[in-house]
Amino acid sequence: MNDDIDVLMQVIGIVSEQMPGVTVGDALPPLDELDAMLPCVTIDVLPGEQRAVAWGGEDFPVRLDGVPLDVEVFAPSRAQAMQVAKRLRLVLHQLPHIAGTDVTDVDCPAFGSREDLNPNVRAVGVICDLTLHS
Repeated sequence: MNDDIDVLMQVIGIVSEQMPGVTVGDALPPLDELDAMLPCVTIDVLPGEQRAVAWGGEDFPVRLDGVPLDVEVFAPSRAQAMQVAKRLRLVLHQLPHIAGTDVTDVDCPAFGSREDLNPNVRAVGVICDLTLHS
C-alpha cells in the first residue's frame, strides 16, 4: 500500500462488495437523498501511528504501518444500525484473509452509540485499527 488513502479506498471497496444494499463511502450521501440511502456506512482515516522500519533505518522498506479508521453506521433506528454494524465488524475482521490486501491484523471492538445525525437518523461507530505489512 502506498498511503492511508489507498488503504481507505480498498477497505471501502471490499465493504461495498460484501454488504450489498448498504451505501458505503468516505462521506454521507447528500442530505436530500440520505433517507432513501439508509442504512449507510462512512469510513474515514484518522491520524496513524509512526511507521516501524527495518533495522537498517529509513532507507529500508517499511515493515509495519498502523492505519486507524473511524467507522460509522447510520440507520433509521439504533437497532437497525447495530445489525448492520455486527455484519460490518465481521467483514472488517476478514480483511487479513482477503487476497490483495496488506492487512495483517484488525483490532475492531464492538460498535457503540454515537451522536445521532438528526431525530430520524441514528448512528453507531467504532475506531478500527488496521496493521499493514508493506
